[in-house]
Amino acid sequence: MSAPAVVPSRARRDTRRRARRVPAFRLVGGTLVVWLLLAVASVAWWPVYRDDGMVVAAVTAVLVGSLVALLGAVFRLPTAVVAIATIAAFTVTGVPAAVPGEANGVLPTGQGFLDLFSGVALGWKRLVTISLPVGTYEALLVPFFVTLLVATVTSVSVATRASRQELASIPALVLFAAGVVVGPSRLDTSLALAVVLTGIALVWALTVRHARRAVAVAETIGARVTVTRSVVRPALVGTGTIVAAAVVATGLGLVAPPTTARTVARTDVVKPFDPRDYVSPLSGFRAYEESTEADTTQLRVTGLPENGFVRIATLDTYDGVVYRVGGTDGASASGTFERVPTSVDVRGVSGTTVHVGVTVDGYSGVWLPTVGDLERVEFAGAAGERERSAFFYNASTRTGAVVGGVQDGTRYDLTAVVPDQPTEEQLATARPGTATVPAARNVPDAVRDTVESTTTDAQSDGAKLVAVVQALQRNGYVSHGVGDDRVSRSGHGADRIQELLTSPLMLGDQEQYAVAAALMSESIGFPTRVVLGFAAGGDSGSTPSSSGAAGTTTFRGSDVTARIEVDTAQWGWVTLNPNPTVREIPKEQEQTPQPVTRPETVVPPPPVDQQDQDQQTPPQSDRNTPDQPPLWLQILLAALPWVLGTLAFIALVLLPFGVIVLLKRIRRRRRRRAATARGRIVGAWDEYRDALLDRGHDVRAESTRREVASSAPGDGGTGLAALADRAVFGPSEADDRTADRMWEATDTAIGDLRDGRTRRERIRTAVSTRSLRSPAPGAAVARVGGALRRRVGAGQRRRGAGGDYDVRRPDERHGGPDEDRGNL
Repeated sequence: MSAPAVVPSRARRDTRRRARRVPAFRLVGGTLVVWLLLAVASVAWWPVYRDDGMVVAAVTAVLVGSLVALLGAVFRLPTAVVAIATIAAFTVTGVPAAVPGEANGVLPTGQGFLDLFSGVALGWKRLVTISLPVGTYEALLVPFFVTLLVATVTSVSVATRASRQELASIPALVLFAAGVVVGPSRLDTSLALAVVLTGIALVWALTVRHARRAVAVAETIGARVTVTRSVVRPALVGTGTIVAAAVVATGLGLVAPPTTARTVARTDVVKPFDPRDYVSPLSGFRAYEESTEADTTQLRVTGLPENGFVRIATLDTYDGVVYRVGGTDGASASGTFERVPTSVDVRGVSGTTVHVGVTVDGYSGVWLPTVGDLERVEFAGAAGERERSAFFYNASTRTGAVVGGVQDGTRYDLTAVVPDQPTEEQLATARPGTATVPAARNVPDAVRDTVESTTTDAQSDGAKLVAVVQALQRNGYVSHGVGDDRVSRSGHGADRIQELLTSPLMLGDQEQYAVAAALMSESIGFPTRVVLGFAAGGDSGSTPSSSGAAGTTTFRGSDVTARIEVDTAQWGWVTLNPNPTVREIPKEQEQTPQPVTRPETVVPPPPVDQQDQDQQTPPQSDRNTPDQPPLWLQILLAALPWVLGTLAFIALVLLPFGVIVLLKRIRRRRRRRAATARGRIVGAWDEYRDALLDRGHDVRAESTRREVASSAPGDGGTGLAALADRAVFGPSEADDRTADRMWEATDTAIGDLRDGRTRRERIRTAVSTRSLRSPAPGAAVARVGGALRRRVGAGQRRRGAGGDYDVRRPDERHGGPDEDRGNL
């Protein structure tokens, strides 16, 4: 048998170069489809930014990423080179595109580089702890830019270089999923986008598959095939089916949308500002009424509407000791504070837009005084930038906070919407709303008794609400327990509210009346919360405390007050003032004493001395506050999620390669443990043949073992081929010892193939899928074996190297097993 012709090395290189040349229609077509997929996927990020800067960043990332990927495809650059080029492109274009505020035109700056690279790691956490939309605030565009850039490079590279182009849609799907995860909790257009994106990916995969099949048929028959019949017509049929399914899926999603809120990253992220870490601001109410604070200026406000109210904080959780913010476990809506990058969405609020300027002059605390429903805040002064980055806002309770606290001299401008309020007659027809607030605990019995006694003539829930508020205003007397006021205990625990509602003379101030009204409103069925703030005259019915220049309202400590907000089905949250007007308190002897039948311990005696503001912390205010762990443990816990996330990402990337190595291990184990010695020998040869394939050698499926060995490097392949052919076609059956020798020789030959190769080449060989995708090598062997067996059946003789021999096996010649087996 003549040896096969050896192709000259130069001709072989030319053939490989022609085979590697990427057709122009694949470059253009694949790139355009990828652009369409990425454009649709990027729409999922629009609710996060809602700014033209996102469009600029998206166009830059797509164009630069496509250029890098196309250059890599045309010049067949290695993956490492493409990755380095991607990082270089990100460095050059990242600052102008993703951090435009730190760019000097189109040139990056040092601070811009710092924000750019820190944004890759930290931008994700910042993005899910800030209210939406974020615009181009700080470096929050970096997560979108880097994700889109990597997705573009990966998709275009796969579409132009990989054997399966349809896999290029996966990065676009990942980009879409990332946008949904960091996006808002409401559904928005995610459902329709998901259907459209999936439909485009399926149509493209279907078209590419039919085109690949048409090319394979054309190469097999050696003639051209009709594109319309082989590609266009099947693709159109499949496209029609996909479009019909997409229409049905979209219709079902619109008709029967999910009933529960969507869980995204921002709904489960650790809160950057936890209001439970701070003492309830209502606990310090009496401190504003002290003689040293009552006449002290707290705030100066310009642009405040008539009878305006400045909110300090909204409290929705009562535990029988104190009204606080954030719920018992921090899971309520009032416990989630987010940073406000540009503005708050107030499109659903009906009211009057106001522009208010606030100057802090005496007031201090973590809670930022605001007006109405905040839309925008702009800090001024030397500390404006620091306060801006430390500002957090809760849109559900309209409460703002500045981490580190507000200090004298803080100046800021507010743009807000003051909601329209119903009249008292309209409020009598109100129905309870559907807002969720934590249920009050340890409510005193006097609350229920007072509601029953004051609402006997009321028929509706709204009428009952108006009745209890009017009862407090009519029967109550205001006393802060300071100066010449009648003794009135501070605090708003269950025992203090019980005392307020059962004493012969209802005596208290806004702290107690607001809490009592909130508990009674909630017992009627209205979701209720307490609001602490400043009002001109402090709800006392008097004239404003002070007025300065035209349009400027000065709030003093005596202007502090507390009100309630109830959620109604018709008007949403409505603010109510349950406080009595300041009037003369009757003399004690004029009151008819009522016998008290309850135990004396229910109402403890009043304290001898008034407590300072710092001493008014409720007894259980720190009950749920855990001890601070050591600093090293805090650092470890902070770094642990990033370490685990990085390891998980690396594991996810390495998972396909691990699966390939595992499949090869299983295949080798199965071959080496074949049931017969002959099967083990054939498996050893197949292992050697697969090793050649994985190392890039051209091994044709129809080649015989000798042909494969003749083109393989080294001399080990020739001996293996002869050994395997003799075991398969020889006159005697192989034994286990021969099989063991075959495997030892195979391992030696494969080891010789590794000599002279770099570590990178060995890794590439280990994860190569050529041997897994190649057709079974037994086809040619089966043809040769069948021909020999037909000749054996006809009783023919064949001349070998040592003369004539009978090709039938010994057991076929002698009717039994051969006892004279030769050693191989």
